[in-house]
Amino acid sequence: IDIAFLPVHRRKGYGGALLRDLIDEACLAGKLISIHVEKNNPARRLYVDLGFVVVEDKGVYDLMACSPADP
Repeated sequence: IDIAFLPVHRRKGYGGALLRDLIDEACLAGKLISIHVEKNNPARRLYVDLGFVVVEDKGVYDLMACSPADP
């Protein structure tokens, strides 16, 4: 699933809230969350702050993951 916010709705905490809810759901299910992120995407900072780490270099993209125990 690709999720994006219109520019007017960015940097207001919506993405962080959505991701924290997904991380909580994954934790309850014992699942790993992963995301493909362009290396120059400004949202990377949010992902790192939420506990995502780079697990594989995919060229233009990095595969980042957050395990239930990470956040």
